[in-house]
Amino acid sequence: MKGSSGKSETGSRAVGRPRANAAPSADPRADIIAAAARLFRAKGIAGASVREIAAEAGLKKASLYYYFPSKEEIVHAMVEDVLAPALATQRRLGKAALSEAARLYLYLRSDIELLCAAPYDCTWLLSHGSLSDARMGAYWKQRQKLLAWLAARLKQGHAKGEFVACDAATVAQAMLAATEYSVTWAEREDRARMAQTAEQVATLLVRGVLADGRDMDSVKVEAAKR
Repeated sequence: MKGSSGKSETGSRAVGRPRANAAPSADPRADIIAAAARLFRAKGIAGASVREIAAEAGLKKASLYYYFPSKEEIVHAMVEDVLAPALATQRRLGKAALSEAARLYLYLRSDIELLCAAPYDCTWLLSHGSLSDARMGAYWKQRQKLLAWLAARLKQGHAKGEFVACDAATVAQAMLAATEYSVTWAEREDRARMAQTAEQVATLLVRGVLADGRDMDSVKVEAAKR
């Protein structure tokens, strides 16, 4: 039996609508998003039709609408799937008893892994999506919160003697750009390599702002205790 959530009482994923091909999938929603990502990069968001996305995902067009009522909803879901976890990570780390350096390192490492694990480039979506779309505009404002949090860490870390003096807004922009650009060369199929990439980039970024007398090894020891 299924509850109101559409999942069985045992907690297993509900079976979706009929597929256009015989290949089963445990997660048709993820298939749709991955298919849309491939077509968006090849044809642009406007150039990829719902019918093409459905076919690429191995679904009938009507079946796709069971998961997403429109192409725009697919784009919204793609952005939300990486933006919401990043904001949640910032909130969680903001409450943790950590130095600002460890807080910053843990966030940057987590964000790079999150972005690289997605089958699409969220930054590309935000820049190519229509910001006249109210929800896309709202997502862009949410992205500004990511920057504000990074700048706050830099300012507070400097006040505590952890970081060198810097233009926090500019450095925050550079840090976010570095995390987002990582998706362009990450090896998505190799999760161990992705984790290594995240660790190396996060290390480089935090080491670059550490004050004299602070060392990255101590930051990592603290972070490892979380």
